[in-house]
Amino acid sequence: MIHGMENANRLTFSLALVATAYMTISAGAVASVCERTYTLNADFDEGVLVGVEHDTVPDQLQLSRQAVTLPFIWVPNKDGTVSKVHTETGDELGRYKVAPHSTCNPSRTTVDLDGSCWVGNRQAGTVVKIGLCEAGQWIDRNGDGICQTSQDLNSDGDITGAEILPWGQDECVLFEVVLISGKEGTYVPGTYALGYDSNYWGTSPRGLAVDASNNVWAGIWSHRRYYYIDGSTGAILKMVDIQVPFPHGGHSAYGAVIDKNGILWSSGPSWTGSQIDHILRLDPSTDPPGISWVVMGHRVYGIGLDYLDHLFVTGHGSSRLWRININTATIDLGWPQVKPELYESRGVACTSDNDVWVASTYSDHVYRYDNSGTHKASIYVGDGPSGVAVDAAGKVWSCNLNDEYITRIDPATNMVDLSKRIVGSNGHYAYSDMTGIMSRTVTTRIGTWTVVHDSAVANMRWGRVCWTSSEPAGTSVTVKVRSSNDQATWSAWETASNGVPLGSTPNGRYLQVETTLQIVSGEVSPILYDLTVKCGRIEPDIDIYPNRLYRFPYVPANYKPNYVVLSKDYTVYVAVFGRADFNARDLRSISVRFGRTGTEAYRVRGRVIVDINRDGFLDCIYGFKTSDCGFQLGDTEGWLTAQTTGGVPVVGWDSVSVRN
Repeated sequence: MIHGMENANRLTFSLALVATAYMTISAGAVASVCERTYTLNADFDEGVLVGVEHDTVPDQLQLSRQAVTLPFIWVPNKDGTVSKVHTETGDELGRYKVAPHSTCNPSRTTVDLDGSCWVGNRQAGTVVKIGLCEAGQWIDRNGDGICQTSQDLNSDGDITGAEILPWGQDECVLFEVVLISGKEGTYVPGTYALGYDSNYWGTSPRGLAVDASNNVWAGIWSHRRYYYIDGSTGAILKMVDIQVPFPHGGHSAYGAVIDKNGILWSSGPSWTGSQIDHILRLDPSTDPPGISWVVMGHRVYGIGLDYLDHLFVTGHGSSRLWRININTATIDLGWPQVKPELYESRGVACTSDNDVWVASTYSDHVYRYDNSGTHKASIYVGDGPSGVAVDAAGKVWSCNLNDEYITRIDPATNMVDLSKRIVGSNGHYAYSDMTGIMSRTVTTRIGTWTVVHDSAVANMRWGRVCWTSSEPAGTSVTVKVRSSNDQATWSAWETASNGVPLGSTPNGRYLQVETTLQIVSGEVSPILYDLTVKCGRIEPDIDIYPNRLYRFPYVPANYKPNYVVLSKDYTVYVAVFGRADFNARDLRSISVRFGRTGTEAYRVRGRVIVDINRDGFLDCIYGFKTSDCGFQLGDTEGWLTAQTTGGVPVVGWDSVSVRN
């Protein structure tokens, strides 16, 4: 009796048998979908494409040239929460407490490559990660399989009252990272008890940016440091001191972005007169990171990137706008430009046409300029806009400091086409990458294709995901999966290896597959040509002529173990053994085949159910006509293939000796 596959050749052979066995099952079988290949435009269109397309070259996926992100904006609120708002409808989908006290003063929010949000709390000394529940970014802390998180229970488009969960109870609030000097560490929300830094100019994290590895840089004010934080675990990976190298008092982070070369740029405004306003340039490619400066000469504030290798910087009280060449780290000729309308300018962002959008808190307007600084439009947005960000449709959002509204501007008309009040928020102090478009299209180019494969059978066992791709240097194609029986409760994500059996994904009717294409360096896109989902298979022990061990009464005692005699047309009996994780009675009898390859003989003798090896699990015995099995002299293995009543393929084999 053979106990499963023992070498690579047998494994390859058995995979081929399974594929062939699918085609031999009669029309009476359950219409399960054990294998599906996605390769044509119509196949890819069954999923959701974000930042990838199949128009440039049909029947394959490549990264889009358009600036695309997910349809959410993460808005920090002065009441100590962060709101997730759908950028198409304006509905508030969730609101999350980010500290145990409402005076934590969250401001900078930045969105990572998975669509989750990082927020810096100026009067707590912490940064907090909030997972995107729609992408499965939550932690099941109570083990009930249900995401306990803030949501719009009454569908009124607002998150209020009990729809906001207490601090430490929302399973989408993933990590609290404490950056207070001497207390640094990563905590489960609600478990840290060593005290917070409520000083407005204390630890006060103000610079946040996500890099191409999906980790985050967090710059603090008072101690003049940047912390590098693991995006998956929240662990602090390193601390970079930015106080010593600069001769004028170091760098107090105020805003941060990361360009396509992986360079961190951070604004450092002067408040005390002991500093010179400057932009920090930090190169993480060396250890320790290389640090240099661009001295500005006037107060600097907001910071943003375009798609032409420019960094734009606003001047707040200096009413100026700068443009810096990121490749030479120099201020472009003719800049800064003095713009009186930009008094108290804060946030700055660029649309895909490389126009520049700046929020002026003093004038209550957002101003639009072309890339050379020529004024194009003035749009009134409400009381005290502080930040601007570009959404998935290319529209521009502003968040108001002095009222509870956020507004959406249509660049086609230069008019506000949506105004949304975040009820009870007390206003919004925000001017960072609130939608994630900068990290997804400038810092790195990334896109995803997500599809749900329906096997049509509950508790389907999943096997492998295989794909064909092109991945030039500096690019990658990665695949992760999760399963569900109802598409409401999903398993944890598992990163798949191409053609390798899945290791932790549980059984389930549905398999959600998320494929990510990314450029870390260079301009050439990776390509996904096709992707195949395969269900898992069961590999039971089988035994040819089981009487040799168990005295099976239907086989004459004079037959030698596992012999097949070609000159005699008789019945070959094969036992399929049950075990704890496999009920042999679940085999669909009409699907059972046996022979040289496992696709030949259909049973001619009825199924016998008996515990022939006396291990407490019932076994099944089938009879097959020798002449139908296709054996040839020299064959050493006999194969059995089948499907369970749930559509899962079954493959087993035993040694055989073929004689004339």
